[in-house]
Amino acid sequence: MSKKLSDLIVDTDFLKDKIGKAHWAIVDMRFPNEYAEGHIPGSVLIPGWISKLYADDAKRLPMVIPRLEKAIGEMGIGNESHIIVYGSRRNTHWNGVMFWVLEAMGCNSLPSRGTVHFYDGGIEQWQAEGGDLEQVEIKVKVVTFKAAQGAKRGLKADEIIQVIKGKEKATIIDTRTVDEYEGVDIRALRGGHLPNAVHIDYSRNFDPSSYRMKTLSELKSLYEDIPSDSRIITYCHTGARAAYSYLVLRALGYENVAVYHDGWRVYGSNLNLPVENETWYDFNKVNNTMKAVLEFQQKLNSK
Repeated sequence: MSKKLSDLIVDTDFLKDKIGKAHWAIVDMRFPNEYAEGHIPGSVLIPGWISKLYADDAKRLPMVIPRLEKAIGEMGIGNESHIIVYGSRRNTHWNGVMFWVLEAMGCNSLPSRGTVHFYDGGIEQWQAEGGDLEQVEIKVKVVTFKAAQGAKRGLKADEIIQVIKGKEKATIIDTRTVDEYEGVDIRALRGGHLPNAVHIDYSRNFDPSSYRMKTLSELKSLYEDIPSDSRIITYCHTGARAAYSYLVLRALGYENVAVYHDGWRVYGSNLNLPVENETWYDFNKVNNTMKAVLEFQQKLNSK
């Protein structure tokens, strides 16, 4: 990715310059064992439950915001902190989750003075460009962090319905695979996609071998039909892929972007909601397959 793509996407020189500086925090999105083996100096490990936020339904619970506020403060991050997020390149979609979470909590938006940035390329890029690692767990001073109201970076079910009914204007981007979009790969009670959703697979945002974001010209071409003055809503199955596409759109200069964080997991299982390319999960097929597998195992065990 071009270094000039966005102030939100930072390179190795920028990251090196911020290590140890007041009001700057570096957040490691990897697993605890990976962090212990070596991390960027001064970086703090994200609590595991946050990194898994889009793997379960915890993100929909009312207490998730105060719990996030507490956890962010315990990482030494306050409302005037400037944050750089990084992880491993193979989990680039997970790394984007924390960027979205922090923007949803108010970073990069007034009245908050805090900012969040994304280090593209992960720990591998850091090492490839001569960055040192340390193994000492960082001890930080616990501070207070409060989510800013009105960031509007997340979208709930009632809000997406207003868009689908045409009562609110927005462009919806489905970031899943083409098979999920077309209803071939069914991961909820139904397959298909949100009405009028544009399909742009999130994996098209980065190089498949390096996991680095594509160049500015490539990304602009990818989103050339997405109006810059529109409200943009990304979604996937649970939210992680949508969060990465959200990050790319923000880096391209799109201001009014949000993630529909219920995702297809919830939407596709609500039979009262409209679906395009609607297909149905075949429970009989799955049950018969499971039965056949069990019978085969029993035959093997009996020999």
